[in-house]
Amino acid sequence: MEIIGKSLGILTANCFILRTDTEALIIDPGGNYEIIKPYIEGRTLSYVLNTHGHYDHIGANNQLKAYHDTVLAVGAHDAEMVMDPELNLSIMVDTPYISVAPDMVLKDGDTLNFGGKKIEVIHTPGHTKGSVCFRMDSFLFSGDTLFYHSVGRTDLPTGSFEDLEKSIKTRLYTLPDEIKVYTGHGEDTLIGEEKRFNEFVRP
Repeated sequence: MEIIGKSLGILTANCFILRTDTEALIIDPGGNYEIIKPYIEGRTLSYVLNTHGHYDHIGANNQLKAYHDTVLAVGAHDAEMVMDPELNLSIMVDTPYISVAPDMVLKDGDTLNFGGKKIEVIHTPGHTKGSVCFRMDSFLFSGDTLFYHSVGRTDLPTGSFEDLEKSIKTRLYTLPDEIKVYTGHGEDTLIGEEKRFNEFVRP
C-alpha cells in the first residue's frame, strides 16, 4: 500500500492518494485533477472520500466522477453541503461549486474495504457537523478535525468547538499514541504528539 500526499487547490488542502498495483482511493480531492490523474492511471478508482463538505476538500469530485467509474462518499450530515455553494464556502473563495451528489453517505462505524484492508469511518463533528475521519491500520486521515499542534476552525456553518473538543478527546485521543495522523492541512503528526503538545484540546 502506497500513500501519496499532495497539497491541492487555492487553499492547499492535503489530498491523499492510496494505491496498490491495481486499485486507488482518494481522500479529499481539493482540486487540480490534472495533478491527481497520473497517480491513478491504470488503476481502478474504488472510492473518492470526503472528510467533510468544504470546497477546498471536494474541488475535484466532479472530474473524478466524470472520468472514472468510482464511488463518492461523504459523511451523512455533510451530504447536502457538498452540493450547496454557500455551505461548502466555494462562493467565498472561487466560483460557486456544486459537487455531484454522493453515491454513499457515511455514518460512524461504517467500514470500507480497500486493498485487502478495512477503513473505519469515525464521525468527528466539530469543524462541520458531518466531519469524519478515516482509520486504516496505524494511520488516521483527520481532515480538518485535528492538525499538527492545532485543530480545525469552528466558526463556519455547522461548526462547534464544544463538539470538536468532544470528538478529539473521546474519538481520537483514545486511539493508540503511535497512530500516524495525515491531516487536512499542514504536516503529519501522531496521536501521542497531540495529546502531549496540542494546546487547543488537552486530554
